[in-house]
Amino acid sequence: MQVIDIHNHFFPSSWPDLAARYGTPNWPWIKHTESGKAEIMVGDRFFRHIYAACWDPEVRLQEMDRDGVDVQIISVTPVLFAYERPVEHALDCAQLLNDAALELCSRGKGRLKSFCQVPLQDVDAACEELSRSMQAGHLGVQIGNHVGSKNLDDAGIVTFLHHCADEGAAVLVHPWEMFGRERMPKYMMPWTVGMPAETQLSVVALILSGAFDRLPNTLRICFAHGGGSFAFLLGRLENAWHHHPVARGDCQHPPSHYLNRFYTDSAVFDQRTLQFLVGTMGADQVMLGSDYPFPLGEERVGSLIRQSNLPQHTKAKLLSGNAARFLALEGQSQEAVERMSGVASATRSEPRQLTYSSYLKVPELLDLQQPQSSPPHHDELLFILVHQTYELWFKELLHDLDAVVANLQRAGAARQTHDEVYEAARLLRRCTEITRVLVEQFTILETMLPTHFLAFRGLLEPASGFQSEQFREIEFLCGLKDEKMLRYHRPTPEAYASLKRRLEEPSLRDVFFGALQAMGKLPPASEGESERERFEARARAVHALYKEEHHHRDWIDVCERLTEFDELVVSWRLRHIQLVERIIGIRMGTGGSAGSSYLKLTLDKKFFPELWEARTLLTE
Repeated sequence: MQVIDIHNHFFPSSWPDLAARYGTPNWPWIKHTESGKAEIMVGDRFFRHIYAACWDPEVRLQEMDRDGVDVQIISVTPVLFAYERPVEHALDCAQLLNDAALELCSRGKGRLKSFCQVPLQDVDAACEELSRSMQAGHLGVQIGNHVGSKNLDDAGIVTFLHHCADEGAAVLVHPWEMFGRERMPKYMMPWTVGMPAETQLSVVALILSGAFDRLPNTLRICFAHGGGSFAFLLGRLENAWHHHPVARGDCQHPPSHYLNRFYTDSAVFDQRTLQFLVGTMGADQVMLGSDYPFPLGEERVGSLIRQSNLPQHTKAKLLSGNAARFLALEGQSQEAVERMSGVASATRSEPRQLTYSSYLKVPELLDLQQPQSSPPHHDELLFILVHQTYELWFKELLHDLDAVVANLQRAGAARQTHDEVYEAARLLRRCTEITRVLVEQFTILETMLPTHFLAFRGLLEPASGFQSEQFREIEFLCGLKDEKMLRYHRPTPEAYASLKRRLEEPSLRDVFFGALQAMGKLPPASEGESERERFEARARAVHALYKEEHHHRDWIDVCERLTEFDELVVSWRLRHIQLVERIIGIRMGTGGSAGSSYLKLTLDKKFFPELWEARTLLTE
């Protein structure tokens, strides 16, 4: 497994006397104290002890080998940002350090790459230096999380971030100059308390200001130190957004909507914290960042991720896959890292043999069950597996029902052909058998004692008590559309978009009766026709098919399959109610739904009520 560390720091072994160069005091400088050791001074004030790994690539590479790190993306320490200085001084300083970073990387045997720095107090100068640095070989830029009193939502800084997106530059946001220092004079609290708060402030500023709504999706931005306190206070931010209009700012969506717009690094130094961070941000949004080689960094780079209980495929994402995407490396992440680090793969020329396990992604599949209880309650695995199985079958139902719609549309357009009608009936039979399996799965869940489910039920809030998004999509696809239901799915943008599309597209029910109209069995709706009159006309059209059975056996087969599918979905609803009442009685859902009392209201819902009404007509 390849490893990329995107957050670590360097200092050149020397740089010009900046105080003399610019004629202003209190610039950082390096004081070598003994072989391989030095101190960073800011004017006459001591700032930090450092050692040779900061400036000697051989020492750095040896420690990377020790820790199993293939590539590091180096960046300066924020004490050198110089945002408070005149722009011409800050620009010159940035150019000196950016060139020094590239020189150090040139001696890193292809395993060291760099982020530049820019004079962020001047947007034009910052954009120019970013462009120069990207052309010179930097992969992106490290910026501070504020410039004086300006947060990242400042118009000039947002313009700079847009330029980063245009240039394809990755952006690493590092906290610096922490607020409240007068209240944190001791115990390194500016680093342990101020830094997380500064980082959260910068994330929240970009969200609530609407900056993420205005910035292009191509912006790749990462917040150091695990995003500070953001992930752990997201619930508070989300609650405020939903209940206090003034807390919404100018963003178009709730704060959780924007989690896929930025990354965080993994520098959180605690297993439970890492698990929570990945659970909140998602496995695609966190990547290895060590803060090496400083005392507050990870002592053995990558060990937190390697020793975690995260699934192997998630570890691979955190250790290299996400960084490859963040850095916009070409090709697959594994190959890209090997090209950068000079690591040769003995098997790369050998085509990978397809196996049962690799074809079905069995290791990844078996890693998808992540209980919330700690220690995991025995029955929670069953609960997760059954519901994941439901979702897989729902996916297949949507796949097959979409094909049924397409076949019936073609059948309506070409009335002489029977192949599409046959294929629609064949796929509908599959849908009925899948639904029969779904109904039977409730018997497995009923092997749980109520007390066993209640032992972990509270941990499911707010996920429990609302219907599956895919099941809702099946309802919309079949014709049971209710626009009011969309609001429950706003927290999941992808599902919301799918449901809105289903709401606007012709349903299976619409397409079926459209085909009957094309066949001349259903007259076109007349102007002013009521919904009840339209319903009765459709039922009579189905009745006409059955009355001419010898001429329309293929269409009657479709009608029977649709009716059977409808019947089984009602059975599924009933068994769902029975299971809920058997396990939790008449309690409300943890997400706030009405529980079984709401589910009972759905029992009268049918996808194709005209097919049932036609049976009444046949008895006349």
